[in-house]
Amino acid sequence: MLEFMSSVWWMLVTLGVLVTFHEYGHFWMARKFGVQVLKFSVGYGKLFWSKKDKHGTEFGLAPIPLGGYVKLLDSRDPDVEVTASNLHLSYNSKPIWQRALIMFAGPAFNFILAILLFWMMFVYGKTEIHPTLHNPEKILLVSGAQNKDRIVSLNGYTISTWQDVSLELITNGLDRQDIEMTLRHADGEIETIILKLSLLPEGVDETKIFEHIGLHAWRVPILNIVETLAPGKPAELAGVLKGDRIVAINGEKTEDWYAVVDKLNKFITDEINLTILRNNNTINVTISSTVEADNDSSRRIIGIGSQRPDEASVKYYKSLVFNNSYCVLDAIPVAVNETWRMVTVSLNMMGKIITGKASLKNLSGPITIAQVASDSAARGIAWFLGFLGLVSLSLGIINLLPIPMLDGGQILFLLFEKIKGAPLSEDFQLKGQTVGILFLLCFMSIAFYNDILRLVS
Repeated sequence: MLEFMSSVWWMLVTLGVLVTFHEYGHFWMARKFGVQVLKFSVGYGKLFWSKKDKHGTEFGLAPIPLGGYVKLLDSRDPDVEVTASNLHLSYNSKPIWQRALIMFAGPAFNFILAILLFWMMFVYGKTEIHPTLHNPEKILLVSGAQNKDRIVSLNGYTISTWQDVSLELITNGLDRQDIEMTLRHADGEIETIILKLSLLPEGVDETKIFEHIGLHAWRVPILNIVETLAPGKPAELAGVLKGDRIVAINGEKTEDWYAVVDKLNKFITDEINLTILRNNNTINVTISSTVEADNDSSRRIIGIGSQRPDEASVKYYKSLVFNNSYCVLDAIPVAVNETWRMVTVSLNMMGKIITGKASLKNLSGPITIAQVASDSAARGIAWFLGFLGLVSLSLGIINLLPIPMLDGGQILFLLFEKIKGAPLSEDFQLKGQTVGILFLLCFMSIAFYNDILRLVS
């Protein structure tokens, strides 16, 4: 219940900040061009709190937190009375270029906010790990990568973090396009190889790209050998002994202790069958149920512990960890570059979804936003700032799509009006808005469906 409330809270914070900033862009530009703003609402539905300023604008909060709106004086609105005395304050009385800028200002403010958030993230700094390979397999191995190689660049793009690696490999992997990969070997030698992404299967699922490439992040080696047993816990009661090597769980192989943990978490609510190697003999041990951890009732355990890792490996791992931060001035171009990078990747992925190269499973709705918002907030301020920046960019890009009901659709209508030389008919705009509503409903339905699938799985 606490986790659910945390997710809801951080979703409200995320949407509240981003929607307010987006709508403030429309509000600010409208005021600059002398358009009267009637209402500024964060959320949809009947306002449960509101306050008017000296200009007559009603600022309010509404209960449905999935967006917001700015209502402008417009003589075409049947619910608003426009007289000769205030006609000059109406939106539709302004030149086309001013109306277009008012529509564009919302997404533009999202881009500005993203730069600000990324700048704050880089100034504050966040702990990252240099992208270093662990026992490359499959395509990476064929391409010539070695254990402990650090990725320096991909496709000409300088690589600093695992996020950089993910962005490059997913976008290029979906195109199955060979790219250059520059590596720094453990001895310091630099080598550029050709990563043969063309060997990826046709129609590869983007969630499986790393698996097919054979990419694993380097981590401290820990053998799949039981070192400690908690007295009276399921593992001891079932007959597990210190020194047993767990080679499979419910038929799935476990090469190291990390795999043991992964499989135990996967089958934690099921009956667990351990395949154990003991004195060169293979035996099976069945654990019918798990128990709560003594110090954390939310965790289920069987009561086993791993060997301590060797000091040399721990020291090497610590050498890979760094604080990704910049001074106040240096962070500005880095933040701008990060924003541009994310915009190009987002547009690239959007194009792949439209052309069918990427799956519609990539679309996410408010449930996923809530979960990721909560997770990033738990990881620290810098991670949450980065998440906010990314969602702000997504909101800006989506609103610029040429779909009626979105800002981009309104700008498209204004372009048609400019070409035609006269305002578009109300019937045409109404039909366009109907198409836009249907499209958005389909879009939201897919996003909600994906959210539910992720939640269930």
